[in-house]
Amino acid sequence: MILKYVHLFNFKKYRKASITLNESMIGIFGNNGAGKSSLFEAVTWCLYGIAQSMEGKEGVKQQDLIRDGEDEMGVEVEFLLGNHTYKVARYLNAKRGTKSRLWIDGKIQAVKSREVISRVEQDMGLNAKGFISSSFIRQKELDLITSQIASERKKLINRLFNLRVYEKFEEMARNKKKEKENELQIVQLQIKEKGKELEHLPELESALQDLEKVVSQLQREYDAVKNESETVKNEYETLEKEYEKYQSLQSKIKVMEKEIENTENGLKERKRDLKEIEEASSRKELLKPDYDRFLDLKENLSSMDRLKLDYDKKTNQLQQLQTEITLTVKNLKERITECKEEVKNLEKEEETLKESRVILRDIREKISILENVPLLKEEEIQKLDKIREKDAEVMAERAKYESRISDLKDELKEIQSIGIGAPCPKCKRPLKKEHLDELVAKYETDTAVHEKALEKCDFRQKHLTEMKNELDSNLMKLKKEENDLNNLKKEEQKYIKSEMRIEEIQKRKEDAVAKIRESERKRELIGEKEKDVERLKVEIKTLEFDPFEYEKVREEVKKKGEIEREMIKLDERISKKESVMISIKKTEEVLLNQKAEYSNLKSDFEDMSEIPEKFSDIKKKRHSIVEKELEISREYTEKKTQHHERIKEVERLHSVEKDLKTMRRTQKILEDIIVVFAVLQDAFKKIPIQIQSRLRPKIRKETSELLNEVTEGKYPFIDLGEDYSVTVYYEGNYYPISRFSGGEKDLINLCLRVGISRVLVSLSSQKSFARVQSLFLDECFGSFDIERRKNLLAALNQLRKYFAQIVLITHIEEIKEALPEAFLVEELEDGSSLVKKVKEQQN
Repeated sequence: MILKYVHLFNFKKYRKASITLNESMIGIFGNNGAGKSSLFEAVTWCLYGIAQSMEGKEGVKQQDLIRDGEDEMGVEVEFLLGNHTYKVARYLNAKRGTKSRLWIDGKIQAVKSREVISRVEQDMGLNAKGFISSSFIRQKELDLITSQIASERKKLINRLFNLRVYEKFEEMARNKKKEKENELQIVQLQIKEKGKELEHLPELESALQDLEKVVSQLQREYDAVKNESETVKNEYETLEKEYEKYQSLQSKIKVMEKEIENTENGLKERKRDLKEIEEASSRKELLKPDYDRFLDLKENLSSMDRLKLDYDKKTNQLQQLQTEITLTVKNLKERITECKEEVKNLEKEEETLKESRVILRDIREKISILENVPLLKEEEIQKLDKIREKDAEVMAERAKYESRISDLKDELKEIQSIGIGAPCPKCKRPLKKEHLDELVAKYETDTAVHEKALEKCDFRQKHLTEMKNELDSNLMKLKKEENDLNNLKKEEQKYIKSEMRIEEIQKRKEDAVAKIRESERKRELIGEKEKDVERLKVEIKTLEFDPFEYEKVREEVKKKGEIEREMIKLDERISKKESVMISIKKTEEVLLNQKAEYSNLKSDFEDMSEIPEKFSDIKKKRHSIVEKELEISREYTEKKTQHHERIKEVERLHSVEKDLKTMRRTQKILEDIIVVFAVLQDAFKKIPIQIQSRLRPKIRKETSELLNEVTEGKYPFIDLGEDYSVTVYYEGNYYPISRFSGGEKDLINLCLRVGISRVLVSLSSQKSFARVQSLFLDECFGSFDIERRKNLLAALNQLRKYFAQIVLITHIEEIKEALPEAFLVEELEDGSSLVKKVKEQQN
């Protein structure tokens, strides 16, 4: 997401404001409370329906965002996402509620608030909290991550990187598993009921045998085939289980082979690490003599540093005193000259001001003619806003009619194409000519009605465009007149002040004469300070400090500093030796166990090598006996028509028996599905943990690089624990963030927040990750000194290759010169806010 344009009216302190943003580093300046942050609160409210000030238990309500004295407000936001241009508009009326619209590449996509929010969350990959946390970095929330407990830190990372989606998948798998378990209970209950019902089958068959004298031979044949069928079926079920076991062993062997390969690769990697550690130990012994000499040199520099402090202090005092004497003499002389010149100028000005009364009367007559212009301008703006709202409604209505006309024409073509006699697509009866003509006429009438309505929409839209053009023209004229009025008022104030100026001139003339006398007296007192200069020169000579020798030693320490950094890296690598050796031992044990298990599986698999062939034979035999059974059953049924009632009952019970087998197969399928969903549930639970372990090194790298650059190497690295706790490397050790001062904490937390946002941007092109390329820093420079601000600005400028747009919201004016583009937010006398561009980006 790259923000392009924001327009708002009656939002908080803004009556009306528009701001266009480019892809650069942009400054938003203004006094505290002027309304700088409100511009981007409006963006969040437009996209998600909530603003930053609405967060928390004491947050404001949505209606509280409306400007005092107004009953409606609105915000329009335009931004780029990928190769598409998005425009979102949201309006709130205190009585009628909220309206919202979403356009993508000029085509409307959503017309309801919930639909707009859902589409924004889907396309950007972030909900409101995730968008605020990842894009907006505020001074009071710099420690958003480091101030949380471990569990909350992980939840925050999950939210920022959209890992909570796996929690939803886990919940879906759990619900599906529960659903299938309920189905299984129902099937098991049905199996139990069918089993009880089949208990009466032998009694019915026994009673039926007394009535089958005519078909006794068929009965015996049927029973023989039935028995043979049961035997074959039982044998089939036994072999089916064996075959399933055979397939399961085959799958396990493949999985085990892959696991053994992975374990062997891991063991090789650990052994390579151990070899590198041993090489590091040898290198450390080789560097130790040079390192000891470096430490001695460093200690010598430390003692010279203390002497240099005293030398610099006295030298500065001497320079300041000499400068003070020179400047005092010069200033006194200049002051006397200036005061004499001022008396002369005041006398001239006094003569000029007497002519201002006539000019003032002229200006006031012109102001009275133009005094109603601001009111007329506001009325024109309100009319223009209403016309734009009506225009949006007409566009939505037009799209609805176009869609309906297209549907009606498609349905008419379908009816005309099917022809007379075919089933009607509406009532399903055969189409007659009269009915077909009636349907065609109805569709043509409906189409004509909607086309007429569409023409009315076009006419209304054309009329609204003409009205809007006329209002724009009037507004341009009124703005020019308003500008003339403001210039006249400024002139009026200047001449009003002129009348008061005459009395002030008399007093200033008296003050200037007094200053001349005072300056001449001070010029006589310079001699005492010249004695202090001679005393400081003697003290500096006594110190016997040689600045050239000091610089020579300092440069030598700086050149040999590489030895110290290499020793730190070697110590860090050697410290991992024990953990690597333990890892090698454990990996070798795992490998032995895996190979033993693989050997057992292979042996069991080879013992079952004949199962596939046996299973194929029994399947053919079972198919043959089932066909024979069905043939005899049909003949048997024909011969016992006179015993229909009892035969029907026996057949029903046989059908129940078949249903029971089907239910048992269903039971097995459900049991397998339940196992699959249990595996999925466990997998989705572990995925966020694995992703977090991969994100930590990326965040650590980005934060360390930024912190190292901003602090000029004072804090070169940070480390993140598994629970995302932060430690900072300083002078050979890692320390928790609580050890550092308030300003340093703010700096570390800011670098961490920017580092996380940097990682988010680097992942933005990948599916499911947030797609944000804008970064907003709200009052994040307040606790830093001038040098830190310069370093941080330089580091943020380097981030431009990752963030297309970086917006700095601050009241510190000195930052403006370092930015290519700047806006100023001012609070007017009536309490409203005004934003204007004060620095244009150079091409």
